[in-house]
Formats: sequence, structure tokens, C-alpha cells
Amino acid sequence: MRSPVQGDRQEIRETIMNRITLYAASIALASSTSVMALPATPTIDVYGSNNLQFSKIELAMDTTSGYNQMVKYFDEANITIKFNQWSGTTGDAYKVYFDGVEVASGNISGSQTTANFKYARGGRYQLTVEACDSSGCSASSPAQIVVADTDGAHLEPLPMNVDPNNKNYNIDANTVMGAYFVEWGIYGRDFTVDNIPAHNLTHILYGFIPICGPNESLKSVGGNSYQALKTACTGVPDYEVVIHDPWAAYQKSFSQAGHTFNSPIKGNYAMLMALKQRYPELKIIPSIGGWTLSDPFYDFTSKTNRDTFIASVKRFLTTWKFYDGVDIDWEFPGGGGAAPDLGDPVNDGPAYVALMQELRAMLDQLERDTGRTYELTSAIGVGYDKIEDVNYADAVQYMDYIFAMTYDFYGGWNNVPGHQTALYCGTFMRPGQCDGSGVDADGVPYKGPAYTGDNGIKLILDQGVPANKLVLGTAMYGRGWEGVKPDTLTDPNDPMTGTATGKLKGSTQQGVWEDGVIDYKGIKTYMLGANKQGVNGFEYGYDSQAEAPWVWNSKTGQLITFDDDRSVKAKGAYVRSLGLAGLFSWEIDADNGDILNAMHEGLAGGPPVNRAPIANAGPDLNVVGPTKVVIDGSASTDPDGRIESYLWEQTAGTPVTLIGNDTAKASFDVSEVTQVETLVFRLVVRDNQGATGTDSLVVKVEPKDTGPGNTPPIAKVSAPARVKAGDLVVVDASGSTDADNDPLTYRWEVPSQLKADIDGARVSFIAAEYDLDTSLLFTVNVSDSKANSVASATVVVAQKGTGGGQCDNLWDENTTYNGGDKVTWDQREWQAKWWTRGDNPSQSGPWGVWEELGPANCSTN
Repeated sequence: MRSPVQGDRQEIRETIMNRITLYAASIALASSTSVMALPATPTIDVYGSNNLQFSKIELAMDTTSGYNQMVKYFDEANITIKFNQWSGTTGDAYKVYFDGVEVASGNISGSQTTANFKYARGGRYQLTVEACDSSGCSASSPAQIVVADTDGAHLEPLPMNVDPNNKNYNIDANTVMGAYFVEWGIYGRDFTVDNIPAHNLTHILYGFIPICGPNESLKSVGGNSYQALKTACTGVPDYEVVIHDPWAAYQKSFSQAGHTFNSPIKGNYAMLMALKQRYPELKIIPSIGGWTLSDPFYDFTSKTNRDTFIASVKRFLTTWKFYDGVDIDWEFPGGGGAAPDLGDPVNDGPAYVALMQELRAMLDQLERDTGRTYELTSAIGVGYDKIEDVNYADAVQYMDYIFAMTYDFYGGWNNVPGHQTALYCGTFMRPGQCDGSGVDADGVPYKGPAYTGDNGIKLILDQGVPANKLVLGTAMYGRGWEGVKPDTLTDPNDPMTGTATGKLKGSTQQGVWEDGVIDYKGIKTYMLGANKQGVNGFEYGYDSQAEAPWVWNSKTGQLITFDDDRSVKAKGAYVRSLGLAGLFSWEIDADNGDILNAMHEGLAGGPPVNRAPIANAGPDLNVVGPTKVVIDGSASTDPDGRIESYLWEQTAGTPVTLIGNDTAKASFDVSEVTQVETLVFRLVVRDNQGATGTDSLVVKVEPKDTGPGNTPPIAKVSAPARVKAGDLVVVDASGSTDADNDPLTYRWEVPSQLKADIDGARVSFIAAEYDLDTSLLFTVNVSDSKANSVASATVVVAQKGTGGGQCDNLWDENTTYNGGDKVTWDQREWQAKWWTRGDNPSQSGPWGVWEELGPANCSTN
């Protein structure tokens, strides 16, 4: 038996031994753990040649060649990632994660490992790499990796820099609010994608995508446009689409969008992709064609050519995935576009319908493949001669929207002023011009109704096109002329009744980028003024019948027709009244926000208030009794409907019996009188909505008796016997005499087809062109208030090309001509496009060295 002391010592000894055993075990465990340590932590190489930026599209950034050589798209991006493990054990295998999702794995081969794999989905990701073995895995610090794709998923939302004059509006779900953005706007205009007020738009139409093949019309643009397209089409089959300007589209760096040297995609396209990240619901649609790029469309009567085109459009949309459909801007099926020799009125229309049907089938398949929605739209001309060549009711069943180009109605291509984007017919128009029932200044019947927005829309609706697929056009620019001076006006209050001498001139600072065309913001600053007060010698006017503004400088003769907030609001109200789809505009870089604001406010303003008809009772009359008098109110008009009824009422003078007083033309008989009697009549016209307009007419009945001792006047007329087209002609009766020195008045009868200026004893006019020698008879009735005398004169206008004697600038095959030189030959006038010698103008053809200006005003025989 142990003593107490012995027992305590034994317990102490056992405790110490247990502790030693535990310590030894812990050392052994620690030794075992060091053998099983995790692999060294990987370090991702973020400074490689690509800075962790990869792309599903390869773009040539420092050269220009054929589109197919410059643009290569892949379904998956090739990803290469390097990571290092300079110390410790490396492990056996790696795993690559994007945002925590494993995307690749492989074996570790040493202290530096390269992971190669493919990845299909674009975006910005947090990249991590794990190195693993049986003991577990160690993870790298995260790094950002970019996989670029053309849907813009790899981009941050675009920072915007919009003119603050643009307000903020809510857009109805079923309303279209569109605008064109042009590829070349980034140059002189310095208007970039971040300047687009996209928050106020549903659609951006990108202009323009060209088609390879015949593009002779493009030469008229000048500069490098034609050669640039030839380069883009190198190695590309005819009738396939390409990018016209690679620098603007995807090569140019925009610092405001964060582009760097290594950015896989830059230019307009990258900015539009980033814009979609900011406004995902925005539709961005490539517009194919345009005024100078429509030549290839005329070969689409061939299904083979259409098939080639449609297959290329499909590749284009799958390559550039930020686009939401396709817009066809064929100007114009049937002809009348930039190339005067192209157009088949019989076959182009069916080809257009077939094109829409086949494009829709392709887009439907693309929708099934991608799960996306693609729109099919088309910009069309609205003149009667453009609409009649296509059955748009057949075509529109395959389309989402038709963009009606309700602008460019008048312009500097001739010297005839008019409203270029009016909703209705202007007050300057001749009787019967609006509806096409009258004759022009030369007596030739109009071939159709006048170019206006209302006429065009109604013609399209009459074909059976649903209103909710029609989008009305507004203009963010003006068209203008030089030389419209007061002495050219037939109505001193309406400059649209004048005659011009050429296209508007100006500087790019003013917004004149080509002669005859000016940006709205240039009009606002340099002509209109902040409150429409007119600046720099310009005055503002508004044709309330047409819903169209103008600015005019009577001293310089500069006249500009354009859209302003008032006319655009009228268009918005018109859209709502007919249930149209919305509004669009050409082109967004020309606006300061005024026009787009007005587009929204016009659509929000509700249906328009009916405007009263405009009664026109005709000019006051002087007659000698007894006689039958006809009073005519057929020149009355209604700006937004139709005149339903006419009513003539006598309001003063000896009562007469009106025959046909409820028609446009009424008549009555007057008896012989012994002193002047004054009869006053009122015309009341009523439109189809009950509104009325009135006008008055004064008829003076003069006595037949000349009185004792009065000597009748002697009428005399002087006029040139023969003139040529373009001459200013004056027919003068001021040589008439009166033996009693009584004051004389003059009443003229002139040919009905003339737009003549009658000023008392003189009639003046510009001689028109005629195919044959044409005799014009002028008769004057000279009165001293008691007796009359009549005289006549005949002026012969020589047939076009034969007036004025022998030409003094006949073409000579041995003479050298430079660009701009003019000659006459073969009864026509020509202008050299560039240096030439020995090239017969008549044999030049439309694309040769000579441009035909028109018939010669002299003889070339």
C-alpha cells in the first residue's frame, strides 16, 4: 500500500508523461499537415498583349479593304489566360470561373500555365482561377475579363451628352417616335451617338447601309464615297450589303465612350451598342439604300438577286447583333430617283412586294433561331407618281411600319419656291393644283394632286394600308433658294409666289453643308431668332392653310422653307386624328431639340381643331349693261377637309335675280344704266364639319352712254413679236391716248396658262418652254369711264432650242474644256463634269463627262 506521499508523486509522474505523449503526438500531426499543404495561389497575368480583352468579332482596325476581309464573326471567342505559381507546389489541375461559374478546366504543367478555351457569351466578368490537387484548391484574386460581342453586353451604359434643350417625355407604348442618325454626321457636324436624345425616341434609323453592285448614282456625291464603296465591295458578290465607312462604323476611338487602342469594337457601332445598354427597349435599325445608294434595288426584279441580298442581310444581322431589324429605303420603285434612266413602273412594284415577303420570312426564321424580335420597315416617297407604282396594301402585311417621307416636296433643284414639308396645300398654289384638277402655268393639265403630307397619306390609306402602320415624316432641316426678290412675287405678301435664281448659299457654320439645304438649328440661330422675330434681315412667315413656315430676306432674296414647332405640332395632331403610328424625322443631328420636343407635344395635344374653309369670291368686276355676269367662287379651299356647300347672297345695290346661288358659279343679268351702280355680293362656303368662311365681291355696272362731247380713247399695245424661252417679256399699253385727257383704266385678257404680272398698263411674264412655236394673244380694253377702245398684240414664243439666233458657245471637238464649262450642241445645253476634249456631248450618256442642263435657248444648226 502506497503512502499518501508516494501516491501524489505517482500521479504527478503520470500527468507529466501524458503531457509528453500529447506533445509528441501534436508534433507528429503538425509534420503530417505540412506535407498536405494546398497548392500555391495562382496569380493571373493581367498585363498580357490583350489585357484580358477578347472578342467574338475580329475587326481590321488599321487598314481598309473588302468587308469580308475586315469583318470576321465567330460563334465563340477564343480565350487565352495565363497564370503563374512561382513558389510552392503548383497542384495538378486548374479551374477557370466567370462570376463564380466554372467555364474551363485543365492540367497544370508548371510554374506558368496557359488556359485556352472557347466562350460563347459576351459580357464583363469577374475572372478567378483555382489551382487544385488532392488536398484541395487555392483561388486567385479576381480580375475583370471582357468578352466582346456585338450585342454590347460587354459594355457599360453609354454616358450621354445631350443638348439640354431636349425635354423629357413619356412615350406611349404603341407610338413610334423615330429619327435618322447618319454615319457621316461624326465628321463636320461633330454629332456623335452620345448626343442623340435617345430617351425621347423609340427608333433610330442608321443611314445608310450600301449594297454592292451598280452604284453609279453615288458618283454625284463627290469626294471619296464612290471609291470607298468600291473598296468595301472588293471580293464581295454583287447585291450583298457591306459597311460603307469602316472608320466611322467601328474603327474610330471615341474617348467619351471609353474607347482605347485595345478596344475590340469602336466607332459608331460600339457607341450604339452601349446606347442599347442604357436604353434596352430602343430599336436601332439599319436603313439600306437611300437617295444615292438605291441603284442596285432596280435589279431586284430578279429573284436570284433578291435571294443573294436577303442572305447577306441575315448574315449582317447575326454579325451586328445590336440591330433590331431592317429598313428598306428604295428611292424609288418605278423610277424618279437619283438615276433618271432606272425604274420599271410595271415590274418594280411587284418586286418590292416580293422583297418584303421574303425579308419577313427570313426575319421570322431569325426570330425562331435567336428568340428575339426583328422589325421590317421601309421609307417611301409620298408623291402620287411614287405611290401609284407599288401596291403597298400587299406589301404592308409583311411589314411593321412604313415611314412616309413627307418632305422634299420643293427645293433648289429648280427655281420654283414652295413648302418643302407642308401638311396641306399652300395659298400660293394655282386653282386646281391641290387636287390635280387644274392646269399649270403653261396650260398643261396636272398629272396628279400636289405633293403634300395630307395628299400622300390619304393616297396610301386609300390603297388599304392600315393607319397604325403609317409613320408621318417631319423635317429637321430646311430647303432654300437665292434671288427671290420682291419684284418676282405675284403676291407681295407671299414669297412662295416668287421666282428664284438658284440654290441657297451659306457656310457650314450656318448649317449649310450643301447648297440648298440648311440645318434647323442654323435657321433658328441665324435667321429665325429665339422668339421667331427674325434676325439678320430675315422675316418669319407662316402659311396657316398649309401649316408651313418660312423665313425670307427680301433684300438678299434668300428664302427657306422648313418645319418649326407650330407645323410639327400640327402634324402630331394630324397623326392622332387619323390613328397613325407616330412621327419620325430626318435627321437628328440638325435639331437643337425644338423639333423633337414639338413632335412629342403634338402627339400629346389630342385631335386637331377643324379649321374653317377659305372663301374666295374672285376679283371685283366692272361691267357695262346690259350684260350677263358670272361670279365664280370655285377658287375657295378647305385646309383640312372638303367644301360641302356654296351660298351667294346679294348684300347691297339694285336687287338682281341670282341663278345657281347654291353652286360655286352663279350668274345674273344687269340692265343698261345711266350712272354707275354698285352691287355687292357675299359668298359663304361651308365645310364637311360645319365650319364656314366668307368673302365679298363688288360688281360695278357702268353706263353705256359716253356722254356729249366725249372722245373715246385710242388703245395701243406694243410687244416684241418673237421671244425665246426664259426671256422677260413686257406687253405695254401705256402708249394709249385720250383726246380729252381723261384718266384711263386698263382691263387685260391674257392667255390662261400664263403666270403673268399685270400692273395697270403693263403685263410682264417669263416666257415658258414650248415644243412648237406658240402664239400668245394679249388684248387690252382701255376705258376713260365713258367709252372703251380695244387693241391686241401677239407674241410668238419660239420652240425650245431655236430661239435667240445662233448659239455663240457651240461645242468644238478640238477645244479643251474643264469642269464647269458650258457648251451648246444638238439643240441642248451641256456642262462639263471634268476635263474633256473631243467627247461629243450627245454621245456622252448619263454617266459620261457631259451633264445635260436642258434645251438650248439658241440655234445649234
